[in-house]
Amino acid sequence: MSDPLDRAIGALLGLAVGDALGMPTQLLSRAEVVARHGPLLAGFAPAEAEHPVAAGMGAGSVTDDTEQAVLLARLLVDGHGEVDPAVWARALADWEAAMAARGSADLLGPSTRRALAAVAAGVAPEEAGRTGDTNGAAMRIAPVGI
Repeated sequence: MSDPLDRAIGALLGLAVGDALGMPTQLLSRAEVVARHGPLLAGFAPAEAEHPVAAGMGAGSVTDDTEQAVLLARLLVDGHGEVDPAVWARALADWEAAMAARGSADLLGPSTRRALAAVAAGVAPEEAGRTGDTNGAAMRIAPVGI
């Protein structure tokens, strides 16, 4: 049986590598991906200058998916396996503000943004994100599994 630490590192590295490989294709339709990159990506590629959210990102760059998973991982480590939902909401809002200040267009998705707005309006964090309709949880789940 492999070492649990090696498996955890592998899960996070797999998330980051997969994210970086897919970065230049995020938000594009299959037809747009094929037109720009062919039927298969040959490896890490930079985002095109006109990309809707990744313009200027170099080959091998990770996206908000990896950054938010690492943020969650840090909170899980700091909380000894538990994360206070209010702390998570605040961390996501702070992360987005820092990204926007750096000029990034690769920010929070619509479900997360709605949940954070609900929290800011007084809805309990445990309730605010229950009706999301995008993949925010999927991109952040690796640290929870670890």
